[in-house]
Amino acid sequence: MNIPGTNTESSKINQSADKTRILRDRALTLAKRPMDTIPEFQTIEVLVFALGEERYAVGSETVREVCPLKQITRVPCVPPFILGIMNLRGKIFSVIDLKRLFGLPQGETSEQSKVIIIGFNYMEVGIQADDVTGVKQIPVSEIQQDLPTLSGIQQKYLYGITPQRLTIINVEILLTDESIVIQETVGP
Repeated sequence: MNIPGTNTESSKINQSADKTRILRDRALTLAKRPMDTIPEFQTIEVLVFALGEERYAVGSETVREVCPLKQITRVPCVPPFILGIMNLRGKIFSVIDLKRLFGLPQGETSEQSKVIIIGFNYMEVGIQADDVTGVKQIPVSEIQQDLPTLSGIQQKYLYGITPQRLTIINVEILLTDESIVIQETVGP
């Protein structure tokens, strides 16, 4: 029998407080952004490219190849952000127009236009770029992940932005998002 004010009740209260403290500490640890645990001197390597007047980048570990933009075959009944498909040495890739996907102003393609083949796990696609400017090392501590000025689809696919206004795309999120994967069949 428990009598209020005895050691048994006091010990239960202490155990409950300990459990609460432990759970709160675990929640705080799990809630930390991954950036909080990365050393300040660590860098990531990215491939930098242009979309109109904006500069974007993807992690170089996701880049499979860069090739000229030519011979894109249009595909009927696909969303407007799908430019079409291209054959690269016998392998067929869908090509995404990030300008349309992100709601950026459209421009003309030029001789500098490229297709960047990116991949994550089993998924590989091409993304159209107006120009590829090179590879760059970026200190992870400079990447701002909280982007309050962006909303909707732009924020959904972005990893962060640097003080030099280089926007880094999260290829993993882009390629695994169910809303851009087309799995419809046409016919009887």
